[in-house]
Amino acid sequence: MATEIQQSSWVAYVNSLGKGLGDDGRSLISLEPDAVMKAAKNNTGLIDFGEDDWFVEPLESLCKSLDEEASLTLLGRVMARHEIQLLLQNRLMIEEELKQNPEILEQEILDPIFVCGLGRSGTTVLHELLSEDPDHRVPLLWEMWHSVPPPETATYTTDLRIEIADREINLSAEIDPDFSTMHTNGGARPNECIFIFGLQFLGDFFLGQYNIPSFAMATAEKDLTPVYAYHKKVLQLLQWKHRGERWVLKTPAHIGRLNFLFEVYPDARIVVTHRDPLRVMSSMSNLTTHLKAMRSEATADADMMMASLGQKMLLDRYMALCDRMPEKADQIFDMRYQDLIEDPLGAIAAVYSYWGLRFGDTARERMQSYVERNPKGKHGTHEYRFEETGLDLIGERAKFAAYQERFNVPSEV
Repeated sequence: MATEIQQSSWVAYVNSLGKGLGDDGRSLISLEPDAVMKAAKNNTGLIDFGEDDWFVEPLESLCKSLDEEASLTLLGRVMARHEIQLLLQNRLMIEEELKQNPEILEQEILDPIFVCGLGRSGTTVLHELLSEDPDHRVPLLWEMWHSVPPPETATYTTDLRIEIADREINLSAEIDPDFSTMHTNGGARPNECIFIFGLQFLGDFFLGQYNIPSFAMATAEKDLTPVYAYHKKVLQLLQWKHRGERWVLKTPAHIGRLNFLFEVYPDARIVVTHRDPLRVMSSMSNLTTHLKAMRSEATADADMMMASLGQKMLLDRYMALCDRMPEKADQIFDMRYQDLIEDPLGAIAAVYSYWGLRFGDTARERMQSYVERNPKGKHGTHEYRFEETGLDLIGERAKFAAYQERFNVPSEV
């Protein structure tokens, strides 16, 4: 059954400009890697993307896939060009800042906490709750997209880049008013590591928004250690003039990359949220369908069989990594989604207790206030039914039986 997506009326008018040209804006907006890199250099007056050129191959693959597979509208093409060029400009400015202030790379990143799990399994709620602890340093969207000059404590909540990032990210809700019922964003909100990974053009940032299967295949089996190494450089820069006791970071896909993560952050602590994959699947696929429809009129409903396969592979990889790294068991905390939702502060207290962290009164009070400010359905509701996936319930349930048994994950459908 097709997903009905209602977009703001102005979107069709913008896209009609590309249709009038007969090429959906291809002749207006170039996605050629050399052209985007040249524009980034011209806009910043900088030329050095850094000695680590790992990003070049995935950038070229991304641009090719966007041009040949994504069926972009004019608006989609503008959004893709903006995202790629913004990342390149930020990278140029980061490299220049590091060159001018090499002592930044002497900054220590100690005992960071990484939140991960399947998408739509409570990772955002958990990350935002943990961000309420004044001891914690979380990356906000504005500083990940516009990292230079490095954020400073004195102006951290008033920086002019906050409004810029807020408008950039909330374009999605202006295109698709229903989007805010599925996901909330803002320039000054904690956000995912995907915005840092984007500086290396790892796929997470792009795969949920564009139909780019060849790019997905090209990056699927790469050694991602350089991605995490660059991630660390960015954290060092961000904390240089605005520190916290520890970083708290989040991206669902960390769950399948713990080997690379621990290579760069050997003392990292991992919190993994666990939820019924069948419930997660329909929710996550609906979200990505809306995101892709903002950028391409050719977007069809999500391929639920591929979504199921992707989740199965990710969970199997996580369980295999845990089995291969028994020495890291004490650094991983598994949390059920139900426990987080039914007793948020109790779930948080269990994490703190597990690692012997101080759960102070201020942190507890601020987290309780967060819970009261953000009741379920605050931004509206968006219902998903497993029946709409077209998948066989019994067969899918059997596919994830070992995972649910291992982590005591209850069925929700």
